[in-house]
Amino acid sequence: MFSLAIPTILPLLSLALALPLEPRDDPKFTINSLSATFPYPGVYGKPTVNSFVNIAVAYPDPSSTSGATLNTTCSVSWPEGTAPGPTAWTPCGDSALQLRLPTEGWTSTTNFEVELWETTTTDGAGLDATQILTSGPSDPNGQMFCIQMGKFNPLTCTLTGPYGSTPRTVVMDATEETSQPN
Repeated sequence: MFSLAIPTILPLLSLALALPLEPRDDPKFTINSLSATFPYPGVYGKPTVNSFVNIAVAYPDPSSTSGATLNTTCSVSWPEGTAPGPTAWTPCGDSALQLRLPTEGWTSTTNFEVELWETTTTDGAGLDATQILTSGPSDPNGQMFCIQMGKFNPLTCTLTGPYGSTPRTVVMDATEETSQPN
C-alpha cells in the first residue's frame, strides 16, 4: 500500500519545494526625470552648443531583501561643435550604475535609446534595461517634450510627455545578465 502512494506523492512534493515561499518582483529601473540640451539647426537656431542628457534614476538595491531602491543621477555630454550621438558606458553618480546611449537605438536627439547597467555581484553580473525615449508633440506615447524656445537657443528636452503638459516617469524592466553588454 505504501509503495503505491509514494510514487504518486513524489512529483507533487518536488513541485511544492520548487515554488518560492514569497513572490518576487521583477527588477526595474525608473527614470524619474530627464533634462537634455541639443543643437538646433536653422536660421534662428543654435547649431553648436554644449550638449548633454541628464537623468535621475531609481534602481534596485542589490543588498536589499525587501525590494528597496537606490537613487542616483547619470549624465552624458558632448562638447560644443560635436554632434550628439551614441555613447560608451559612462559611470553614474553611484558607480555601480552605468548609462549609455547605444548605437543601435540612436535615431536623433528627439528619439534615442537609453540603456542602464547595474553591477550586482563581484564577478561582474548585473541587471540590464533599455528603453527608447521618443518625442513628438502629438504622440500620446512620447515620453519627452522637446522645444526650441525663442531665437538662437538650443533644443531642450524634458520628461514631460506631449506638449510638456504631464510630468512622466519611465519604468524599465531589467533582465539579469552574466556580464555587461558590449
